[in-house]
Amino acid sequence: MAMTIRFDDDETRRLRSMAEAEGISMQAAVKRSVDERAARLTVLGRLADAWGPLPQAELDRAADSLKLNRNRAAS
Repeated sequence: MAMTIRFDDDETRRLRSMAEAEGISMQAAVKRSVDERAARLTVLGRLADAWGPLPQAELDRAADSLKLNRNRAAS
């Protein structure tokens, strides 16, 4: 399936930088990112099924330890 994705200038710069760093095309970088995100969601889903929902305090503590933005720690 063909798809058109519009990126702003900053997103395009970051995508180009990613692709150049990996020695791949920008299209391949987007596809790889989609594959990696899908795999991450699969793992997170399996963890949630096994452990149940994690309390926000635990997510915040994990985000702090990894220096992550707390609003994105659960995604």
